[in-house]
Amino acid sequence: MSKEGSFSPAVKYEARADDQSYDLDEKNIFVSSHSIDGSPLDKDVLGPDTSRQYDKQPNTRDTFGNDNIIPPTNSSNIIPRLIIAYDKPRFTHSKSVIHELQTNDNSTVIYLNDLERYIKDKESFRGFGIISLFIEYNDEFVSNLGTLNSIIENNQDFFNIASDVTYHIQFDPSKKFKDYSEEEIQEYHRFLQVLSDAVGDKVTHCSILSKYEISTLYLTEKEDLITLGKQIQGDIEKWKNLRIFDYSDNCIRFLPGVRFPDTLEVFNFNGGHSLETLAGFKMPSNLKTLKATMGALNNIDNVSFPHTLETLDLHDNKIFFLNYVDFPSGLKNLDLSKNAIDNLRGAIFPSRLKNLSLALNPIECVKGIRLPEGLEYLDLSYIPNESMTGIKFPDSLISLNLQQSMTNTRGLKLPNALKELNLGNNGVNSINPLKLPNTIQSLYLKHNNIKTLNKVQLPTDLRELYLGNNLITTLKNVSFPSGLEVLDLSIDPSTDESDKHITTLKDVTFPPSLKVLRLAFHSIRSLEMIEFPPNLEELSLAYNELKFIRNVKLGPNLKLLDLSGNGELTNLDHLTLPPSVVELRLPSILIPNLPAYIVERANSKKLVLKRSVTFKY
Repeated sequence: MSKEGSFSPAVKYEARADDQSYDLDEKNIFVSSHSIDGSPLDKDVLGPDTSRQYDKQPNTRDTFGNDNIIPPTNSSNIIPRLIIAYDKPRFTHSKSVIHELQTNDNSTVIYLNDLERYIKDKESFRGFGIISLFIEYNDEFVSNLGTLNSIIENNQDFFNIASDVTYHIQFDPSKKFKDYSEEEIQEYHRFLQVLSDAVGDKVTHCSILSKYEISTLYLTEKEDLITLGKQIQGDIEKWKNLRIFDYSDNCIRFLPGVRFPDTLEVFNFNGGHSLETLAGFKMPSNLKTLKATMGALNNIDNVSFPHTLETLDLHDNKIFFLNYVDFPSGLKNLDLSKNAIDNLRGAIFPSRLKNLSLALNPIECVKGIRLPEGLEYLDLSYIPNESMTGIKFPDSLISLNLQQSMTNTRGLKLPNALKELNLGNNGVNSINPLKLPNTIQSLYLKHNNIKTLNKVQLPTDLRELYLGNNLITTLKNVSFPSGLEVLDLSIDPSTDESDKHITTLKDVTFPPSLKVLRLAFHSIRSLEMIEFPPNLEELSLAYNELKFIRNVKLGPNLKLLDLSGNGELTNLDHLTLPPSVVELRLPSILIPNLPAYIVERANSKKLVLKRSVTFKY
């Protein structure tokens, strides 16, 4: 079967199971030579549709903070930051960190070649509270780092204006540290010394990425391990006020005798798939956040965590048991997703815990789990558990992710104050027996066997409803909650094995509060005599079987209209596009037949046009 457009899965389920979304792989085919309704379409108006429609899901990883461990900022009181980089970053980690920092309106990016001129230009200069240095290994590493060192040495007054200095060094992931030239290593050590002499007491955050590649795992001789420990110690020993240390993507089995300053609050050791143990790791007395993810840890039984620890993220390791683990009493966030935990017998979770993820573990039975009374976010998705019978969820729970965690929902008792619930992929046949509390605001029921919404009592407080990949064929006579804002019934065609699709929107009543309506990959053949809600901002009817649209009223707040993939839709002559629409996605067959007013709006840059090409699935 083919429809217009190209499909490829974009997001796979991860620890918190962000619901699947898709990219429409479009081509840059510009129309410039022919006239559409007497009005030529400018060359650069028509662009590819490269958007992604992400469904918001309960996501405790966001609660813990992102993996780049950039300290959160208060938007009302943002400290001015100067970002100094060699050039445009090449490595993904650098790109993502700089991009995130640039979302701050008070950030300024200066490249190395312009730095001296910028420092001397008193008119453009403004005081910065934070200076962040970004260094990437390349063929000109010695030259670039030498230039930066000289600038720091000769302009110490400039750098001392900042209250905090941070630096981020990205080594070559494919290069052994012992293969760096003596000159490169000397210049790196010179950088540490120069920075220490100039602003050593102001360095509060350093990131050293990919310094040690996989060959380091095979160091077994005592002398080699002692040398390794000294090298790691040398990376941080000059920074007496260090608060954040990021040693991600380094292949190290353990931390041999390394001592960290007591000022350290955040330690990030993500990636590398190599860290085997935390035993012997002398954790700083004030550590608040420890992230040791994507490693090879198989137990944390004999680890002494500081009492100050609030966030512990150990997702994607090989931990088997929790029954002998002594978690710190003040722990608030715990992520143990994607490990090898097969039972929870004897596990004692701290009483102050707020966020807990045990997703993607081979836990066959959660019966007997003892959950802290104050827990607010719980993720038990993607475990081979049969049912939730007998499980007492805390009354404090706000968000509960049970996606693909049961073979049936019998015995499931939900807490009364719940606001977010994910029951996707659980074989749910009907909604009413679930006895959903009215407090639920976001409900995820994708990939189930729900056939109808008639006579269904949805929570009165519901704001977002996700029901794609079910067996629903009509929305007629459905009573939606009056405050519903997002209704998503889009189908993921890569996993759709049913021919049960919605074929018409005739006589469907949507709530006036609705802002987002997604009905992609159904079998709707026509839109006629329909008035969409006045507050609607996004309408997706992509990849249906639309042949015509007439007597349809779109609301004054619509911003995005997606009609892509409807290969038999040949004109929009009977559709009036509100002035509020800023993006229109279309099947390619429509492009030569667009009304003149749409072409004019596109040419005047008031409307973005995107078109799709044919795909098969």
